[in-house]
Amino acid sequence: MNKIITLCLLALAPLAHAKIIATPSKPIVAVDGSSIGKRVCYYQDQAYSIGSILQIGDHYLICKEQNDFETNGALMWHQLDSNKQTTNN
Repeated sequence: MNKIITLCLLALAPLAHAKIIATPSKPIVAVDGSSIGKRVCYYQDQAYSIGSILQIGDHYLICKEQNDFETNGALMWHQLDSNKQTTNN
């Protein structure tokens, strides 16, 4: 009987010394705050300020406010209508 108990203890000994690695239950979220508050439009990983115009193929894009009623909201690219031309009369 002692031999059986000894064999069982020897079989379980490696399990008692096993290294347990646990991950945290809640992930840690890191935010780069350097770009917060910048009002820019991005194209090909480059930042463009408000009023910037890009030509992409035959199309022109302008960086301007996402919503007309906001004065400090997000910016986005809008298609620049080439048919609209300003004339001074």
